[in-house]
Amino acid sequence: MKENYEICLVGERCVLVPYRPSHVERYHEWMQSPELLEATGSEPLSLEEEYEMQQSWKLDEKKCTFIVLDKQKCDMVYNANDDELCNSSFVERNIGAMVGDVNLFLSEEEDEVEEEAATSPPTTDPEVINNDKRQPKVQAELDIMIAEDWARRKGIGKEATCLMIQYGTKQLNIERFFCKINQDNIASRKMFEQSLRFVECDYAACFQQYEYETKRNINDVIDTILGESRELASFRCSAPDLEHKNA
Repeated sequence: MKENYEICLVGERCVLVPYRPSHVERYHEWMQSPELLEATGSEPLSLEEEYEMQQSWKLDEKKCTFIVLDKQKCDMVYNANDDELCNSSFVERNIGAMVGDVNLFLSEEEDEVEEEAATSPPTTDPEVINNDKRQPKVQAELDIMIAEDWARRKGIGKEATCLMIQYGTKQLNIERFFCKINQDNIASRKMFEQSLRFVECDYAACFQQYEYETKRNINDVIDTILGESRELASFRCSAPDLEHKNA
């Protein structure tokens, strides 16, 4: 989505940067792995199709994606007070620090709103009627991939997930997060169950896949992992002029 296309999020272990054309070639290399294709439920694409996909995700307001960088391998991490002109080349300078990606797929919790309306007693009170015209709550499926073996088991995936949840809550007004994980992906299930305290809400036997969710105040968990009262650190990273012309 365009909402996050010029924003970088900064953690202690990782930096999240917008998915740009300069990332596509490396991302395409990752997705030649049968293991990663199975874990992410993806289909193999040609390099040309990957470039087309990157552009479609940039324009799709229901999809938010960041590339995950290993902060230790990054060249000069900026903060919100730095000159935006200096930040503009940060993404392109740090292609070599790529380790994975994190995504949100936004939708609406229509069923819950309809169920509440159906079970509520009828009323003629205008104030109640107006208040009852609730907009469906925004929810998002969360997907995290650490593609580089050497970057796993370092807390990067957990922190990247927390940064994404923090961004989705504060900037995109998401109230429910859920994820779908293959039953043999023990590491991911452990992270969401134990570290992030998501709860199992469904199991699809045909896909051998668990679904986990959180509706409670996820900020409590984020504070535990990232530190109490930690603000979402970010800086702007303008897209190259050529991208603006082609947008």
